[in-house]
Amino acid sequence: GAARSYELTGDERYKGIAEYFWQTVVDHHTFAPGGTSNKNEGWSEPDTLGSQLSSGGQECCCSYNMLKLTRHLFGWKPDARWMDYYERLLWNVRVGTQNEDSMLMYYVPTVSGGWKTFGDPYEANLCCTGTGAEEYAKLVDTIYFHDDSSVYVNQFVASEVSWPEKRARLVQQTSFPEEERTSIVVYAETPAAFALKVRAPHWAQGIAVSVNGTPEKAVAGSDGYLVLDRTWKSGDRIEVTLPMTLRQEPVAGSPELATLAYGPLVLAARMGRDGLSQDMIDAGQDPDMDRLPALPMPQFEDATETGKETKNEPSWVKKTGEGELCFRTVGQLKKMELKPLYQVMDERYSVYWQKAHKA
Repeated sequence: GAARSYELTGDERYKGIAEYFWQTVVDHHTFAPGGTSNKNEGWSEPDTLGSQLSSGGQECCCSYNMLKLTRHLFGWKPDARWMDYYERLLWNVRVGTQNEDSMLMYYVPTVSGGWKTFGDPYEANLCCTGTGAEEYAKLVDTIYFHDDSSVYVNQFVASEVSWPEKRARLVQQTSFPEEERTSIVVYAETPAAFALKVRAPHWAQGIAVSVNGTPEKAVAGSDGYLVLDRTWKSGDRIEVTLPMTLRQEPVAGSPELATLAYGPLVLAARMGRDGLSQDMIDAGQDPDMDRLPALPMPQFEDATETGKETKNEPSWVKKTGEGELCFRTVGQLKKMELKPLYQVMDERYSVYWQKAHKA
């Protein structure tokens, strides 16, 4: 509301409110997958989320509204940090919250051993059902932005966009995040001059760009976007390689906890289906932890630790194959498989890990 008030009135106070709110939520009240709010739809003290893991964390309406707010902020001042967050929330919380029957979620649990629950088509007319349906209808609206002389490629999604003023069309071809690349083909009725700006995500090191097979210098500007400014001809092809690596990320306020990410994707430890029935999945708001109590948080020992510092790339988990986003623990007392949270359906999981105490 404050963001829209600023756009309608020009009152800088509303702009300040919107920007302060976004920064406060993202920096201090956001779980690893990108969602916010805890049980009873509130917030704890800043940087205490490690002690607030529950079956009712990350309300989907909050995710919907944070995506919506991020679009406003980017429209005022394009910057990759807005779209890095958008990507994180899009892939880890919004994608993967609709089941094969098109039913939607209320919460995305953060508790160890939680599972995804979906509403009933006749008994789940919840707020998150409405915003969830709207969100899935809006997945295309932030892939690209443009100003008078530039087009921003914000998200790496197979898609097509037309720019009537330039009499040009862009077609993006990719299987991201299953592959670490994307290509963009320009189609233009006549040669068209504009800057193509491609987001350089914070998680990608060693980005490579080529145009029609010729390597280009890939240096991001102060806004975090790679700029290719030229007169484009129909059929010009831009190839972008986006290396994805494993990362171990700390949890603010909880040094005994960690999470794992691969590129923009938060990884979830797979904890099985024992005791999980279909009626517990089709349960509406959140998992009934009285029927199926939480499981102990998975533990890890990290051989890369030296003193009090830990390398970002962990030694205790590895990718298991080419193409597929499958992972497993290495050198741990308990072997566990992992996969991106958005792919987890109908099973228990944990996105948080506890550091094992050494004897």
